[in-house]
Amino acid sequence: MTYRLGFLLCDHAFEALEPRYGDYPEMFADAFSAVSDTINWQVYDVTKGELPAAVSACDGYLISGSRHGAGDALAWIPPLKAFVQQVVAADKPLAGLCFGHQIIGAALGGLVRRAPAGWGIGVQTYEVLETSPWMMPQLTAFKVPVCHQDQLLTLPAGARRLASSAHCPNFVVRFAPHALGIQGHPEFPAAFVAELIDTFEDELPPGLPSRARASLGEAHHGLALRHWIARFLGIATRDVPMS
Repeated sequence: MTYRLGFLLCDHAFEALEPRYGDYPEMFADAFSAVSDTINWQVYDVTKGELPAAVSACDGYLISGSRHGAGDALAWIPPLKAFVQQVVAADKPLAGLCFGHQIIGAALGGLVRRAPAGWGIGVQTYEVLETSPWMMPQLTAFKVPVCHQDQLLTLPAGARRLASSAHCPNFVVRFAPHALGIQGHPEFPAAFVAELIDTFEDELPPGLPSRARASLGEAHHGLALRHWIARFLGIATRDVPMS
């Protein structure tokens, strides 16, 4: 059965990278094609003021990452926060990645700021604190690509931390029964992350670019996390990977 997924697009790929990797809608569709062939992607460019006319327009929603911050003074951010609140109030399935994770947290009363520990970039490891049936394959820890300066520092009321690290304590958060946030980028190919490291190199502290590039040689669990996201949203998936 087809799943109508509302993809809330909060940025576009850097112009220099788009010819090689496509824009984010193409990147997400390609990444999740390994998980399910039932997704009907409905793209809303939130940066242009596009939002669904009603929460009921889609079966569930996925919010992309962004170079912008949840607290930036941009005209499209307050309507996005309001829509997030409506989706959560309606118990409609919702997931957010990186900025999407942060915007859900901010919309529900959490605090998003620059991370005290600085940049997170490359492939990093996170400990699973709590499991749920949709978190298949089951993992006690996982590695996933990340690229962020901001973090959700304080959880909103009722939120549960599901995965964590010393650098990013609130890495995976279940905000409400049907609202999930993940600070990482399981949709990013390693080559794309390598180019992001190049893009931000002048902003990164000494030594971090080389460590981040070295981490990209490690196997990671991006596919497993994409299965988690799809299962959480209620999307029919292919066979669950072993790890």
